[in-house]
Amino acid sequence: MKTQDPLHALRALIDSVRVGILATVAPDGHPHLRWMTAATLPQTSGCLYAASSVDSPKAAELDASDRVQWSFQSPGLDEIITVRGRASVLDNPALKGEVLEALGPNLSNFWRAHPDPACLVVIETVIDQIRLFRPMEGLDIRTEVPS
Repeated sequence: MKTQDPLHALRALIDSVRVGILATVAPDGHPHLRWMTAATLPQTSGCLYAASSVDSPKAAELDASDRVQWSFQSPGLDEIITVRGRASVLDNPALKGEVLEALGPNLSNFWRAHPDPACLVVIETVIDQIRLFRPMEGLDIRTEVPS
């Protein structure tokens, strides 16, 4: 039986699918969506991590508004998890190493577009709310995540 704990379900789903959709607020005030490779780290249960470039539109958007939303789904759409939180762009060497290890070979497209490792930054999303939705089970759990 699958877990009904939203944070544990999120970890399992990310380990399986590796990618999700990140929504930020664009300069014109509209949502800006993009596919991102994401990871969780064992020592930080209430956070999501992704790699980006220091000069990406995401970094500028997060400087203006740190509110984000993520969406992850299983291939059969029988499990959908959405995460709401606040994200920041971090340039911490130790954290970069941990995130790169967690994301591993799933960053091949990133490295093709940004071959200079010096441009790498980490986007850390501190989760405020998580929703676990399994439509075929009639399960819909929303949980506030304490910071």
